[in-house]
Amino acid sequence: MAELLPPLIAVAGTVGVPARYGGFETLAEQLARNVDPRAARLLIYGQRSAYSAAERVGDFAGHRRCFLPLSANGVQSMLHDALALFHAAIIARVDVLLVLGTSGAWALPLVRLLRPRLRVVCNIDGLEWRRDKFGRAAKRLLKTLEWCAVRASTTVVADNAALVPIVRALHGIEPVEIAYGGDHIVVPPAAGEMPQGHWLVIARVEPENNSAMILTAAAASGVSLIFVGNWSASAYGRHLRAQWGAAPGLKLLDPVYRQEELARLRTGAVGYVHGHSVGGTNPSLVEGLFATDRVLAFDCAFNRATLHGHGAYFMDQDTLSVALNDTVSGRISAAPLATLRAAYRWTTIAAAYLAVLRPVEGRDQFAP
Repeated sequence: MAELLPPLIAVAGTVGVPARYGGFETLAEQLARNVDPRAARLLIYGQRSAYSAAERVGDFAGHRRCFLPLSANGVQSMLHDALALFHAAIIARVDVLLVLGTSGAWALPLVRLLRPRLRVVCNIDGLEWRRDKFGRAAKRLLKTLEWCAVRASTTVVADNAALVPIVRALHGIEPVEIAYGGDHIVVPPAAGEMPQGHWLVIARVEPENNSAMILTAAAASGVSLIFVGNWSASAYGRHLRAQWGAAPGLKLLDPVYRQEELARLRTGAVGYVHGHSVGGTNPSLVEGLFATDRVLAFDCAFNRATLHGHGAYFMDQDTLSVALNDTVSGRISAAPLATLRAAYRWTTIAAAYLAVLRPVEGRDQFAP
């Protein structure tokens, strides 16, 4: 009798693993590290040019990888993700598709036509079409991709409790709520100078992340603040760096991806400032909970849901300036902090994903 193999699950929609870009990449990496290949086999798709030839050799944490010749970001992501979906469904003949984001969702109806019984689980991210950085045409496209993702998926994942009623109202479905983990940041700090007494921000430099507000408030309050961001990626970021890069007390750093280096910045921080105003559960906010007991977050439903209402909230430069100079503002007491950390551990998140990813018994997942 042939040995019964564990289900094969494709993970599409990322630059690849090991993670070196954003939240979906971290999710893919941590799923690989926390899912036993004897329970489920992962096939993780990624961008070939993001890794050297040596880095592309072999499995990752016991799971397979497939590198594609297209960029996983920008306009090419629509083709990159679609190619991953077709390869997974037709060539690799996977049992389940886990689709992270909606870039390739235009291809999902055709994938479902070719494999009507294939289980498709899609994390639709945080309603990308609401972001200020996108123009009218881009927002219309993103709305269409989201619609395709929802209609062609057997299960939709929303990463934040505040997203669930929005998705329900917009699409008439009941999404499954699964957030992100954050305990992967708990590593020994790298050797070297250990900054002390600063507020810390780790974020993409974008208007909806209130980057300008944070810098203005920090400069006005006279506190020390380290902001790690992609300053060179946009005119907005370059403008802010030119305006605030030499300001006393402010240190604007380029992206840092090594957790040991980030641990150096987190260890001596008095607290974490989070300016995101749209999206769902932002990974950097969850990560901040494992590094500090003080969090100042922009006041929106998504951040309040992530923090379960704990921490402190700001709406403008003035309220943030006051909070930055308050010695106790944003502090989360021990019991609720322990509850939050338990909710955002990767073992918990991986188990939640496995629960929705397992093939439905009695279905022929390989039937065309």
